[in-house]
Amino acid sequence: MAGLAGLVGLVGLVLVGPALAPNDPSEIRFSQRLIEPGAVFPLGTDHLGRCVLSRLLHGLQVTPVAAVTVVALSAGIGSAIGLAAGYTGGWLDRLAMRITDGILIFPAVAMAMVVASLIGIGLTGTIVSLAVVHWAEYARLVRTMILAERAKPYELAARALGAGPIRILVIHLLPNILSAVVVLATVSLAWAILSFSGLSFLGLGAEPGAAEWGRMIADGRTHMRTHPHLVIVPGLAIALFVLAVNLLGDVSASRQGYASPRAKRPPSRKSRKKE
Repeated sequence: MAGLAGLVGLVGLVLVGPALAPNDPSEIRFSQRLIEPGAVFPLGTDHLGRCVLSRLLHGLQVTPVAAVTVVALSAGIGSAIGLAAGYTGGWLDRLAMRITDGILIFPAVAMAMVVASLIGIGLTGTIVSLAVVHWAEYARLVRTMILAERAKPYELAARALGAGPIRILVIHLLPNILSAVVVLATVSLAWAILSFSGLSFLGLGAEPGAAEWGRMIADGRTHMRTHPHLVIVPGLAIALFVLAVNLLGDVSASRQGYASPRAKRPPSRKSRKKE
């Protein structure tokens, strides 16, 4: 419930955050640079005199939205490849899984850095680079579950009744594996937020000057000793968003039966008596 409440609050800020910004997030004021938090600038200003609170609120429409876009693209591409590979089998399955294994061998963020450097700096390039390296996890999961579902009686009955491959995949198989895909998407959303912010911090994400949390940390790191709020404020925003997403991901995973053995409680005394 805490994770859900935090995520709902953050989603609400995504919708109305820019309207609550007290100042223009891009306005440069050299005469008001590095001001401490006060009435006019509640979270102070950065090294260019820009309002930190305004940039933080406008960043809600960059970092979280970009992370959701990455997860949506990865889940869509990976699920489609996994469905086709698991149901068709043969050379298509072998080819898709070899490509998937090749992508999963390398560290995802390092590979995303290479792809982002080839595409170019920018919001679109960063989203594409993260989706290119992340779809393989969905393809592997969906393909494994499709192989398990194909052996069940309902799929054989649908085939015996004359249902075509597309109908079997969309109507019968996909709804039975969709919950696992949703769980993976919830968990990987936190990874997407951290990866996007990390690439922006390294200069491969959002454009210079953009109101993005990772870029804000990169801009404020040179003044971290004298004005630590320039790094702490966007860092806490990232941490709270990731914490809320992880709490929801853990609950979703446990309800779908993916909880770790340590999360299982021993049987109560009443249940032992019944046994």
